[in-house]
Amino acid sequence: MQENQVTKGALRRAWFIWETFVQTCYNYERMMGLACAHTFTPIVKCLYQNDPEKQKEMMKREIEFFNVHPEFGACILGMAIALEEEKAKDENIPAQFITNIKTSLMGPLAGLGDTVWQGVLIPILLAICIDISLAGSGNIWGAIIYAVLIVAAAYGFSYVNFMFGYRAGHDAIMDFLERGTLQKILKGASIMGCMVMGGLIVNYVKVTCGIEIASEASVFSIQKDFLDHVMPSILPLSVTMGIYWLLKQRWSSIKIIGLIVALGIVCGVTGILTF
Repeated sequence: MQENQVTKGALRRAWFIWETFVQTCYNYERMMGLACAHTFTPIVKCLYQNDPEKQKEMMKREIEFFNVHPEFGACILGMAIALEEEKAKDENIPAQFITNIKTSLMGPLAGLGDTVWQGVLIPILLAICIDISLAGSGNIWGAIIYAVLIVAAAYGFSYVNFMFGYRAGHDAIMDFLERGTLQKILKGASIMGCMVMGGLIVNYVKVTCGIEIASEASVFSIQKDFLDHVMPSILPLSVTMGIYWLLKQRWSSIKIIGLIVALGIVCGVTGILTF
């Protein structure tokens, strides 16, 4: 076995970039993809210092769509770094395997993180610190204590989780290679990734048919009385697959966005689509 190519300093810098700048650049196309690529900037220099083409290949892979809770999802970044490191050693690891692992884990950890962090930890800390401020006739100590505790908790938990993912990634990939189960894991991760992306389509893509057929007795809504009963969310799926086809035809994101805006205006004015 070769020694790890990623230095401890690079690993710590990658974690610090993730936790500090993870939410500084969102967009609907990639969500946290830019932050994920930013996290890999210290790593790519360690793995492919003298190979610009490999650097580009890796960064294109890591800038793809990614969305997760920052602290709970830190382990995914650690695991991805471990997988990229093993791939750089010429191990038999497909590039798609790394993408599928990230995609399949981001959904469950996003749900867990939002529930525990935002639904439990933050409300408890706020309740305690608000009481401190009120008990002191409006002093600022409650706000200061909350700010210190939440930042310490975020950075502390994120660091432990990030490093756990890195160590677990190394152990897991070596176990997969030794047992010959990599293809089974790859297939499972691909299926899970498709399920997660399917859930994201329902949550993020909203398309509602506004066509109604009126008669003397009633009004028949294509959306409510037909599509919602027979094929729920078929329109969001159709739009998503249409955009995917355009991307395969090498349409740029700008052209696709322009087409969506134009169709939205035309269909909105004519009543074909509605809110």
